[in-house]
Amino acid sequence: MKKENQKSKILFLVQLPPPIHGVSVLNEHIYNIASFNDLFDKDIVELKFSNDLKTLSQLSFDKVYRTFKIAVSLFKKTISFKPNFVYFTISPSNNTFYRDLLFVFIIKVMRVKPIYHLHGKGIMDNINSRPFLLKIYKWGFNNSVIIHLSDGLIATEITPLKLKKATIYTLQNGIKKEENASKIGIENKEDDLLFLSNLFPSKGIFVLIEALRFVKMELPNIKVNIVGNTVNDEILTKVKTMIHDYNLNQSVIVHGQKTGHEKNAFFEKSKVFVHPTLNDAFPLVILEAMQYGLPVISTYEGAIPEIINEHTGILVEKNKPKLLADKIVSMMSNQAQLKTMSNNCREEFDKRFIIDRFDSQISNIFKTITS
Repeated sequence: MKKENQKSKILFLVQLPPPIHGVSVLNEHIYNIASFNDLFDKDIVELKFSNDLKTLSQLSFDKVYRTFKIAVSLFKKTISFKPNFVYFTISPSNNTFYRDLLFVFIIKVMRVKPIYHLHGKGIMDNINSRPFLLKIYKWGFNNSVIIHLSDGLIATEITPLKLKKATIYTLQNGIKKEENASKIGIENKEDDLLFLSNLFPSKGIFVLIEALRFVKMELPNIKVNIVGNTVNDEILTKVKTMIHDYNLNQSVIVHGQKTGHEKNAFFEKSKVFVHPTLNDAFPLVILEAMQYGLPVISTYEGAIPEIINEHTGILVEKNKPKLLADKIVSMMSNQAQLKTMSNNCREEFDKRFIIDRFDSQISNIFKTITS
């Protein structure tokens, strides 16, 4: 039992930028929350497997070496820092889950309580394809604290595991409010659609371009901006080839990666945000679009149905280009509805997704855990 007034110790096992993606940016913010300094002592072991997005998902000898180097650092830190908890942004699925099991093993062997903050999904898909994984998930997640992105994801991903001695919290993501964001009305915006994401096929970039060839038949003057890290030359070449083959060169512009004020400028001048993702949990970019008043067209993926409703956008089945095209045409053809949705998006963002609310909630969770 801790002595009175003695603070708990939490070791953070997290990814930090670079590379820049939603999880690494949020991890950096969480680690630097000022109120944490009063709640507990902290230290960090950084999960650095790659320096850029192009190699993030590729297996290499260097990554294997880095994995074991991180494992050694984690082992040493549990001895020298003597943490009460390890806050670990574990990957819940895909091949990276097997890599992360090495870190789970060390945490368990060293008898440190894990705090798992899940930013992804796919646990039940993994178990359905490989039933033996159920026992591994139960071993890893029993006797732990779990923070997940939404009630829906907890119900579909965590509850079926029937864990023992697991405390579970819901924590929706939040982002910093851009105080200088203008309130330009939909009717005064120059461009129609904005796609802003790393150009992974899983984000639906090819589905969008397929859809746009149908959209242009109904809306020949539509203007579309594609913004994001091109990841690799092969994907970029395919994107440009599709744009050319579908005669979309006058309608669709690929801008590459933009950050800061340059990125925000696209939110400022666009009317609708389209995110036809095939695999997502809780995309922060949707929150960015909402604070700029952009109605959202996205898919029934992860927690997105708990972010977007009929008042703030439209959701469609994933990987359905013609259906996506029909929804784009429908939304763009109803200016009155667009204006109402735009106002609703700003109000919903201010009420639910500002970073101050997120900070308060995660601080309360940590206060409860460490008390």
